[in-house]
Amino acid sequence: MKLIIGLLALALLAACETTAPITPTATMKPALAERLAVLNTDEPMPPAEGPEDVAPGPARDPTRNPGLVPSPLLRYSAASMTP
Repeated sequence: MKLIIGLLALALLAACETTAPITPTATMKPALAERLAVLNTDEPMPPAEGPEDVAPGPARDPTRNPGLVPSPLLRYSAASMTP
């Protein structure tokens, strides 16, 4: 019984030791400010890729890539939603 209580106390002590903060918040603030300064630029973001940016080939061919074909349930749902 004493062994079980001792192991339980050891486990509790180890759990409490690991929840202590690793780095204080004061040292994190300059690193965060530095990271945000790099992200804050005046130039706009580049446009997102669209379907015209993808090269034609086997990846866009539905016969070679059946994942591009919608499921029958999705087609039925889309057809029932149209006026």
